[in-house]
Amino acid sequence: MKKVILGLIILGCFLCVNISFAQENVGSGVTISPLTFELTANPGDVINNKIKIYNPTDKIVSIRIEAEDFRAVGEEGKVVTTSESDEDTTYSLRKWIITIPVEFTLEPGKEKVVDFIIEIPENAEPGGKYGSILAGISGSVSNEGTGAAIATKTGALVLLMVSGDLSEELRVSDFSAPSFSEYGPVPFEIKFENTGTVHVRPRGFVVVTDLFGKKVTEIEFSQKNVLPGAIRKNDAMWDTKWLFGKYTATVVGNYGTGNIPFEPRVITFWVLPWKIMLGVSLILLFATVFFFKTKKRWKMALGILFKGEHHPQ
Repeated sequence: MKKVILGLIILGCFLCVNISFAQENVGSGVTISPLTFELTANPGDVINNKIKIYNPTDKIVSIRIEAEDFRAVGEEGKVVTTSESDEDTTYSLRKWIITIPVEFTLEPGKEKVVDFIIEIPENAEPGGKYGSILAGISGSVSNEGTGAAIATKTGALVLLMVSGDLSEELRVSDFSAPSFSEYGPVPFEIKFENTGTVHVRPRGFVVVTDLFGKKVTEIEFSQKNVLPGAIRKNDAMWDTKWLFGKYTATVVGNYGTGNIPFEPRVITFWVLPWKIMLGVSLILLFATVFFFKTKKRWKMALGILFKGEHHPQ
């Protein structure tokens, strides 16, 4: 039963139109490199590039190269290909791409270099254009144990910026951290929303100050592309365990070709090791109660020790 369920999960993953943009298909398909191209060009330019297709399997495979557009899904940076029937062609790159060759066979352990050419029209609108070069195994591969056919495709992303009057617009749509923690580390979550017409990569820091406004740390967040119309989540981590008190965190930075500063966002949070504090408080309380209950005995003992006083029973 477990094998059947596992087979269905694998089948569902492959039948989705999602492209595999990591070289994880060893034993079941081909790999492609490099995985990402970030290009800049002018209207009318012709760009030439190459990708490498490798067959890690023990069988001869027939490869077909295709070009598709893609769009962002969710907030984790995932993308899916879009079909020709999709109405919005604002960011389409597919029709500008030519691949040579289109079809070929690849023996086990062999590699093939594929040329792809991007011909940018003279009247191309400035902004971002997004496509993918897909290397697919022609036909299907049998999934042993299920009898189902699985189509395998691996792709490289192409992010093209057509120069001109670009609209670079980015904002921090959300910035958060746990409002209360007992110990560090403290995770920060930043969400960037791109309302412009070209992909941008925000750069910056999370600056943390204490209750008195003194800076205690500065944490750089990773740089990730945000596609037009998308929201992308980014993370930063204050990797310190022993913290105490109220803190203020501010996310600051910039983006785009002109290093445009984005509007900072500010949050506050507490880190209190309350279990330790509670334990210490109980010990102090017990010691105080014990002292007052035995005060007369302590006074008598000190009198005998320092003054030689003796009180008859």
